[in-house]
Amino acid sequence: MDLTADQPTVRTSEVFRGLTRLGEGDSIPLGTVTQALGDRAFGLLVLIFALPNIIPMIPGVSTISGVVIAIVGLQMLIGRRDPWLPAFVATRSLPRAETASMIERTIPWIEKLEAVAKPRAVFMTRGLMRMMIGAMFVLLGVVLALPLSWIGNFPPGVALLVMSVGFLEEDGLLVGLGHILGLLATLLVVVIVGGVIAGAAWLIG
Repeated sequence: MDLTADQPTVRTSEVFRGLTRLGEGDSIPLGTVTQALGDRAFGLLVLIFALPNIIPMIPGVSTISGVVIAIVGLQMLIGRRDPWLPAFVATRSLPRAETASMIERTIPWIEKLEAVAKPRAVFMTRGLMRMMIGAMFVLLGVVLALPLSWIGNFPPGVALLVMSVGFLEEDGLLVGLGHILGLLATLLVVVIVGGVIAGAAWLIG
């Protein structure tokens, strides 16, 4: 099934609703999702895997989502034009019912960003700046892959949401905001992890 994500008249929110129709049975294979997303697959894959960290409805998905986002970002960083998922990721599946529920709960977030997003400062989404977006995806993907609670996953999830929608809509201002939020989220996680380590060291000795 082709979600025609490469057609500019199709909004990101509409593509997201179409995800629940992919595959068969009770699960949605990640490989099938990648093939159906068209030439906007980079941003859409990041958006798909950022959302569970904002509304934690699928247990244990943060590490998987972080790995996928980092892989996608790395491919943008080295200049690939379409994403590729290794077999150990592509053969995994998303639970259909939980994914559909997550999408319906997060669609309002996406639609609010769509309402203000428009092509502007497009240089922030192309060329060297596209590689910088990939670098931020890698950084935030690594952060999400850490064994943190939802409190630690929420800030990078929001940053990825803003940046991926900005990238998809070619809105350089949203992308810039996403960079700022990403750096702040990373700093927050560093503080949290540092506090945990310091607390553990104090208890031990």
